[in-house]
Amino acid sequence: MSLKALEEQLPDTKFMRVHRSFIVALENVEVIERHQILINNQRITVSDQYKTKFLAFVNSNSF
Repeated sequence: MSLKALEEQLPDTKFMRVHRSFIVALENVEVIERHQILINNQRITVSDQYKTKFLAFVNSNSF
């Protein structure tokens, strides 16, 4: 199964694609720093392609 197919099956209120290689569970995001997020001591870069959507989500929800 491709990541795109998986992304389409997951609820967009709980999961978001932030990189061509990563879909994250939004409730597990611990820290947002510049263009990276921290989940379980793992840094994941939010790519330019997904940054606008991710920042819009962050701005409309309190973390």
